[in-house]
Amino acid sequence: MSSASPALARRPSHDVRPGDTLPLLTRTVTQEMINAYAEASGDFNPIHVDPEYSKSGPFGRPIAHGLMTLAFVAQMLNEWSDGRFDASGEVDIAFVGPVFADDTVEVSGTVEDVVERDGVVCARVKLACRAGERQILAGHALQPIENGKS
Repeated sequence: MSSASPALARRPSHDVRPGDTLPLLTRTVTQEMINAYAEASGDFNPIHVDPEYSKSGPFGRPIAHGLMTLAFVAQMLNEWSDGRFDASGEVDIAFVGPVFADDTVEVSGTVEDVVERDGVVCARVKLACRAGERQILAGHALQPIENGKS
């Protein structure tokens, strides 16, 4: 089992290997965070910000915005890639469960493969996001780690 990989800027691509794990990102979501995300995004859907309305919805209480959860994934990838994910990374994810206020969310990643794509060496990373035993999202990221062949 591999230990968590340090930031890519300090590692050449040949040091990134299948099985490497990205540093775990843990965030506790609050209703205040959900409300702030609604304010920043302009998404005031009552399923996120109105507890009374949400009681009659499918989850019985407000849920966090899916893109807020995806932002945690981007943060983990950015920290691992020393800020390069936002500029050039790709994700393919599925939202499979809700995030509620007071959930502690854990985002993890494992390098599945190192591939060359359009002349750029990339790490294919398997992503997972959980709140306790509940899976929140799953998918993959393709993160450039070095230009040219390593």
